Amino acid sequence: MASVQDILEGEQLLERLWREPGRADLRCLVCQEPFTDDALIRTFRVEPPGNHDAGYSTVVPTHKGDILFFDRHMSCVVEHQVKFSAVSHVWDPNISQVQQQRQTVPQTPVAASNVLNISAKIYSGIEEAKDTASEVWLDYLSVPQWSDTLKNNIIRIMHKLFTTAEKTILYFADVDSDVVKQLYKKERSPERLNAVISVCNSQYFKRVWTAMEFIRSGCVRMMTSDCTCLSDLGDPAFFNRLYHVWNEEVRHYAQVQHLEGRVKMGKQGKNGKNQVPWSLGTLREAKALKRVNFAMGSTLLCKRGCRDQMDYLHALRGIVPVSSATPMSSDFKTEFYQVAWECLKAGDLSPLLMTPFMEMGDPRGPGHWSEFAFTDVFTWSLAEEKHAPVLEGETRFNDIGQILSLNLQEIGVVSVVRQPRDLTKFDLLLSFSFAAMTALEFDGPDVKDFVAAMERTHGAMPTIVMKNLEARKEVQRLQKALTRNFNKPALSRWPIQGEDDVKWLADALSLSQVHPGGTQSTLAKNSSEYGTMHCAPYDYTVGITCMGCHRIFAHRVASFVLPTELRFAKAYRIPELQYRFSHKNGLALLVQRDRVVGRMIWATPACACTRTETVTLRMPKLFLPKSFYDK
Repeated sequence: MASVQDILEGEQLLERLWREPGRADLRCLVCQEPFTDDALIRTFRVEPPGNHDAGYSTVVPTHKGDILFFDRHMSCVVEHQVKFSAVSHVWDPNISQVQQQRQTVPQTPVAASNVLNISAKIYSGIEEAKDTASEVWLDYLSVPQWSDTLKNNIIRIMHKLFTTAEKTILYFADVDSDVVKQLYKKERSPERLNAVISVCNSQYFKRVWTAMEFIRSGCVRMMTSDCTCLSDLGDPAFFNRLYHVWNEEVRHYAQVQHLEGRVKMGKQGKNGKNQVPWSLGTLREAKALKRVNFAMGSTLLCKRGCRDQMDYLHALRGIVPVSSATPMSSDFKTEFYQVAWECLKAGDLSPLLMTPFMEMGDPRGPGHWSEFAFTDVFTWSLAEEKHAPVLEGETRFNDIGQILSLNLQEIGVVSVVRQPRDLTKFDLLLSFSFAAMTALEFDGPDVKDFVAAMERTHGAMPTIVMKNLEARKEVQRLQKALTRNFNKPALSRWPIQGEDDVKWLADALSLSQVHPGGTQSTLAKNSSEYGTMHCAPYDYTVGITCMGCHRIFAHRVASFVLPTELRFAKAYRIPELQYRFSHKNGLALLVQRDRVVGRMIWATPACACTRTETVTLRMPKLFLPKSFYDK
């Protein structure tokens, strides 16, 4: 066993930890084979100086104690069920800077001291927790940072490493214990709300690697800034509590935007722009799934920090339905499209549905209202897949040009494009007055037809709406109002005042009430999250003509093109496909030739006509992550 007699500090310490000139001499503790192809998993313990029990690979004496290292292959760790705790954390800026230099620089002594002190404190906190494994994996000590072959092999299996760990310690270096205490207080208070924002603003949520590590981890424990390992709260990364407190607050506001304004969401705060639970993305849901669809995974990571584009791709491959141990090329765009293509071939259709690059002037980036968030909600906010598509026949893939052909249900052709709202005023009922009249114009005055249109334009549930109308004995009153207003073609909107006005209509259709368990009314959601899902302000209500019965039906669409290109697009339903924030059997594509020009998420069948057509599509022009930074 190798042994170093002198206590190492500064440059010597980092050289010893991060450079392995004798890589060929390293041997796995389990199988005694070298680390040629399989990745090195190097765990450690910190013990008082002196003699140690046999069974370690090497020991590095430091003024914090002797660091005992244990080197094993990833496959040997899995096969022999070696227990260890993995630490997920954000790198200290000074350490990161020195690591990138790969040589001695003026900051080296401070960086070496930080590596040792932080690692020792984290190890001590884990050791005091008692119910954690005695061996720890922490990249400061466990990864030979200046040995490229060893490091690159480790990077390719990082997702597997965190899945294999008995526990993952989430180190929140900027969240102290007092903030956590405030967060878990029962009563509403400004301090409790401030604690939500403080935790959401943590640097931990800002990184690509920590997001991937969190998602792929099993059991997790949180560690605060003083390296106290919190008791098992059964609440990974505090997410359940963050959402609980936030949703309690939302109920006290007519619209969520008012609360977001109060906490200065998106404005400059202590650690950057203030975050709220939703702006952190669907990390909690992704963790439960371990692997998510391409659209969800790519947008969860695309606005978090990483040192270079390849780190983003490694992390992305760790959370989508396909993974590969094959070394990637250095062409980011090619590799990004390749991941999307592999996901499509694995049955994940989200690359076809996510908002692509918009040729007419893409709103994403500086100046867009969601620019501050750590998830790209404009590109994708439908979350995870809840029900897989049921497609007839074989889906064919042509790798040359990335073209696929699949069998979809024909809905019809876009014949009319409208944007039924007053763009000069922001008022929920005023907007609904235009939308209701458009639905009436397209679908006609029959009560059941009109209520069905409310699903396709506002996300309402027709069975519930009809049940409530019948219970309140409002069906006949609504029928008379629909007939009366339909027979007034000059009306551009539902009456704002008078008998059966728009407020009565919204109440009658159960669109203005907050439903049990909810935080906002359906109308309020249509001006917030539902609007985002439909690419507002590029959301339109279109009349789609069925080629079977020749009726026109109202649908709300997210358009990726200008209305001139949306007109005459063909609409195709993807049978049975459902995401968490769509309706089952309601996902549809709008297609011009072989190009996807829009999507629908509430496009449930409006008539009994059924026709399946083979549709050939090109891979959309994806919106590429642009900002990779280290901060």
